[in-house]
Amino acid sequence: MTRRYGWLLNLDAEMELARGRPGYVPQRKLLAQLAQHGGGSRALLGTNDQLLDEHTELPVTAGLVGRAWCPTPLALASLRRLGVEPEPHPDAKVLRRVNHRLFAHELGGGLPEQLYVQNREQLATCLGDGARRWLLKRPLGFAGRGQLRAIGPLTEKQGTWVDASLKRDGLIVEPLVTPTFEVSLHGFVWRSGRYEMGEICAQDVSERGVFRGVRRAEPGELLASEQAAFRERGEAVAKALFGAGYFGPFGIDGYRYASDEASGFCALSEINARYTLGFVTGFPRHPSELSLD
Repeated sequence: MTRRYGWLLNLDAEMELARGRPGYVPQRKLLAQLAQHGGGSRALLGTNDQLLDEHTELPVTAGLVGRAWCPTPLALASLRRLGVEPEPHPDAKVLRRVNHRLFAHELGGGLPEQLYVQNREQLATCLGDGARRWLLKRPLGFAGRGQLRAIGPLTEKQGTWVDASLKRDGLIVEPLVTPTFEVSLHGFVWRSGRYEMGEICAQDVSERGVFRGVRRAEPGELLASEQAAFRERGEAVAKALFGAGYFGPFGIDGYRYASDEASGFCALSEINARYTLGFVTGFPRHPSELSLD
């Protein structure tokens, strides 16, 4: 019997996880922006699945199993409010840990000189005299949100942003480079620890990190060494996710880059421990065929 899923597409999941405690209230303006840029997320739904949101009328069609873009506490509560029991899911603390950029940073594969800082002194040591350009990232962000380009000494406005970031969750600091070819790789981890990886995809991303589209990478677009490094990181991430208590869909991003100092390939820029806009393109099976029971 084919299972039917009731989907909640909470594309703002990182915003909720960043708060780290109950009480997150989605901003309507943000949700409208995400709906505009994340329209492709509906491709995750199977033919017999149903999309659920705040406008869904009760009662919901019987027999649905609840599934979320990312099973955050708010998403799970919303599903249950609609009378739909969620499928098995990781604990919220696990979700926050594995989506936090520190988790990816500690696994390795990021840009050379990448650091995680928690105070102004550590940041000042990293930035030096301001002669080099740096990218500062809040640990829980998405689609280019929560990032600051540090070019020269920090301005007063930038300092305010930095202080708020450090107080909340620290910052990932890395050299500012120009991505020249961006890629993603998707996988699925079952509760038993078994995992499956998909095909490498090429991503169309704006200069500020906003997703525009995805396709399967063509043969030869990645060097053999880049492809091997990216797949190795994908499998390492799958194992690390299971070791941390996570199960479900995930994706990793990487890119070829150039800068004034060097060029190279970043085999792990971030981990998205959730569904992604490229999952259907990059994974060999549709989500409707995947079960976590």
